Amino acid sequence: MDAATMAMLRSSLTHVLTDGDDRPLSSRLDALGWDEVLTDDAAAALRALFEIRGATLSPADALGPVLGRALAESTGRSDLLGAAVVLPSGLHPDHLSVRVDGDTVVAAGVTTAAITGVAVVAVPRDAGALRLAVVEPGAAVWTQQLLEGTDPSMGLVRVAATFPMAGCAWIDGADASAAWARAAAQARWALAAELTAIGHHVVAGAVEYTGQRVQYGRPIGTFQALQHRLAGAHASLVGAADVVAEASSSGSPWAALVAKALAGRAAEYACTQAQQSYGAIGFTWEHDLHRSLRRTYVLDWLFGSWRTLEREIGARLIATGEVPRIGSL
Repeated sequence: MDAATMAMLRSSLTHVLTDGDDRPLSSRLDALGWDEVLTDDAAAALRALFEIRGATLSPADALGPVLGRALAESTGRSDLLGAAVVLPSGLHPDHLSVRVDGDTVVAAGVTTAAITGVAVVAVPRDAGALRLAVVEPGAAVWTQQLLEGTDPSMGLVRVAATFPMAGCAWIDGADASAAWARAAAQARWALAAELTAIGHHVVAGAVEYTGQRVQYGRPIGTFQALQHRLAGAHASLVGAADVVAEASSSGSPWAALVAKALAGRAAEYACTQAQQSYGAIGFTWEHDLHRSLRRTYVLDWLFGSWRTLEREIGARLIATGEVPRIGSL
C-alpha cells in the first residue's frame, strides 16, 4: 500500500472511529470496502485501524472482528466471521476459565461486546490441549454484565453459561490449537499497535505542554530532566512499533508475543513520564491523561500483561537455550 493510499485510508478510519455512529464497527467498515482493503494489505490496514483507535481512544470494538476473522480463516468456517469469541476471565489466552462437568460445559469469560449470535469458546483438554466449541444462539443462555472497571468505555462484557456438549459444534485437534494460536497472535500485535499509538499521543501532548508551561522564566521543556523522561519514552515506543510492524508482516507468534510485551511496557512508561511532566494537573480528573492511562492498563491486560509476558519470554529462552530472531532486529 503506497503512502497516498495509506493517508486516505487513515483519514477514512479516523472518521469512522470518531463519527459517533452506534452501529457495530464491522458494519461501518463495510462501507469503506474493508474486505478489499484487507485483501490488498491486511497487516498495514489492521495496524492503521488499531493505531487510530489508540490515538482517538475510540470505544468501537475493533478486537472482536479480528478474533472472529482469524478463527474463520484458520478453520475455513465463514460462519465464525461475526462470532463473539469468549476470552478467559483472566484475559490470558492460555489460562482458560472454562471446564467440562460430565457432558456439560461450564463457560465463564469476557467478550469484547455483548453476545448476540454465534459464540466461540475454548475448552481445555488433557495435556494442555484445547478444542473450540461453536455455540449457536439457541444452544446456550448467556448471562452478560458490562465490566465497569478501569475503562468501562471499552465495552468489555463478563459472560457465563452452562450448555450441553452435544448442543454445539466442535473444532478439535491440531486445527483448534492452531486457530486459537493464530487468533492470539493477531490480537497481540494489533493491541500492541494500539498501545504504541496511545503512547505516542501521550508523549506528543506532554511535549506540547512542556513547551508552553513556564517556570523560572523559561518553558519547562528546556529542563534536561523532563527532556530525558520524554525522550526515553519516545525511544521505547519507536522500538516497540518496529517490532509490531515485523510481527504483523511475518505472522510470527513469537514476534507478536514480544511486540505485546514491549508495547505494554512502553505505553505504561510513556503515561507515567507524561504524568510527571504535567505535574499536579496530570493527577486530576479534569485532565485527559487519565483516559489514556486507564485504556493502557486494560489493553495491557488483554492477552497477557507485559509483566506476565516478560516472564513467559524469559522462561522460553531458558528452556530452549535459543534467542529467535525477529526480522532484521
